[in-house]
Amino acid sequence: MLEVIGERRALHRRHLHILLQEQIQNINLSCGTGDAYHGFEFMKERCKNLRKLNVSYLRHMNPNVLMGLVPCFSKLVSLNLRMTLTVDQLLSQIGLACPNLLELNLAATPITDKGLVQLCVAEDGHRLCQNLRRLVVADTAVTTAGVTVVLQSLPNLREFDYDHIFDVMDLVENWDRGLETRLFMSAGVRLSAEPTKPPSRLPLTTLVSVAEHVRIQSLETAARLCPETRTVTLSNAWLPSTALYKLMVMEHLTSLSLTNCEGLTLDFQEGVLPLLAVCGERLQSLILANFTYVDIAGIGRACLDLQNLAFSNIAEYEPVGQPCDEWFNQLHALELWSDPHADLSPYMIRQLLLFSPNMTNMLFKGCEILSDKLMTSIWEVNPMPKLSHLTLDHCHTITGKVLQHVLNADNELTVLRVWSCLNITKCIHTELVHHIKNENLDVYFEWFEYDD
Repeated sequence: MLEVIGERRALHRRHLHILLQEQIQNINLSCGTGDAYHGFEFMKERCKNLRKLNVSYLRHMNPNVLMGLVPCFSKLVSLNLRMTLTVDQLLSQIGLACPNLLELNLAATPITDKGLVQLCVAEDGHRLCQNLRRLVVADTAVTTAGVTVVLQSLPNLREFDYDHIFDVMDLVENWDRGLETRLFMSAGVRLSAEPTKPPSRLPLTTLVSVAEHVRIQSLETAARLCPETRTVTLSNAWLPSTALYKLMVMEHLTSLSLTNCEGLTLDFQEGVLPLLAVCGERLQSLILANFTYVDIAGIGRACLDLQNLAFSNIAEYEPVGQPCDEWFNQLHALELWSDPHADLSPYMIRQLLLFSPNMTNMLFKGCEILSDKLMTSIWEVNPMPKLSHLTLDHCHTITGKVLQHVLNADNELTVLRVWSCLNITKCIHTELVHHIKNENLDVYFEWFEYDD
C-alpha cells in the first residue's frame, strides 16, 4: 500500500501516520517520495519488525538523522543507502545492530576504508555481518585495503560490486598477521585474539574490473579462489590474449563481458575464441567491445545456449555463409553497436535473427545494412512473437514501413525507440503516434529527430 500510494503522490505526514504501522516489514522512501523526516520518526516508534528499508537518494538527510534511525531495526535483511550521506560511523553502527543483514547498498556515499572495516569487524576484533551476501560500494572512496578486509571477513559474500576486484585477490590469498595489523590499526579496531587464516575459497559469483593494469597472476588467483564465479567483466585492461586462458577453469561461468583496451591487446582468434571453445557451452551472455575482428560463426559453434549477445565497436566481422539453424537459436536479447560506415553483412544479421523465436529485446546502432527489405525477410521466417523492446539508433536505411510492420505484428511490443534515423522524419513520427493512439496500443514510443 505504501509503495502504491507513493507512486502516485508525495507521502505527507498524515499519510505516513496512517500507513506506517507495526506490521510493516518493507519500507521504500527513496528519491524523496514522502516526508522522510516524519517517516523516520514514525518508523523508529512503530516498525520494530522492519526487514527491508530503502532510503536511497535522500541526499538532504543529515548523517546524524541516519545514525539515529538504522540501529533501531535489528531485524533488517536489506538496506539501501545509495546516494545518501552515509558516513563511516554509521557503518560501525550497522555492523553491531544488524546481524541478520543480507544485502547492503552503499553506492555513491562518502564512506572510506575505515567504515568498511568497522562494518565487518568490531572494536574488540570479532567479526560482524557474517550473513551478508550482497554489498555494493561503487562510486565510493573505498580502496583495495578496505576491500581486502571485507573479503577476508565476510564468509558468505557472493555479490560484491567493486570494480577493481582482481587487484585484491593476491592480498586476500596472502593474508597474514602483519597485513591484518596494518589494515586493522588504520581503522581503529583491535586484532583478533587468534590469527585469522586466509580463506581457501571465496563464494563470489561476480568479478568486475575496469582497471587498466591487471596482473595475469591476479586472474589466476581469482580463478582459484572463486570457483563459483558465474559472471566476469573485464574492461580496458592491458592484458595479452593468453591471459584469458586463466579463466578456462571457471566451470560455472555463464556471463562474459570483454572490452578491449586502447592498445587492442586482446585478440579474438588468439584469446577469446579459445576461451569460448572451453567455456562456451555454458555461456548465456556474451559482450564483446573494441575488437578488430570477430568471427560470428565461431561464436555460434562454441556458444549454443547464448541468450544475450552484444557487440560494440567491432572493426571487422568474419563473412558468414549459409545460415545455420543450430546457432543463436536461444537468443533473447541482441545489441549491435556499430559505426554507420562499418561494412556489415546482411548475412550476419540474418544468421543472428532468423532462428531466434524467443527474441525479446533488440538494439541496433549505426547499422546502415538494416533495411526494410532485410527486416521484412527475417520477420517472414521468424515473426518474433515475444519481441517487447526495439531500439533503432542512427539506422538511416530504415523507413516508417518497418515501424508500421512491427507495431501491427502479433508480438508483445511495449517499448519502441527511434533515435536520429534519417528516414524517420517528424511527419512519420506523427503518423506513428496517431497509429498507436488509434489502435489503442500499449507501446511507449520515443523518437529523436536526425540532426547530424
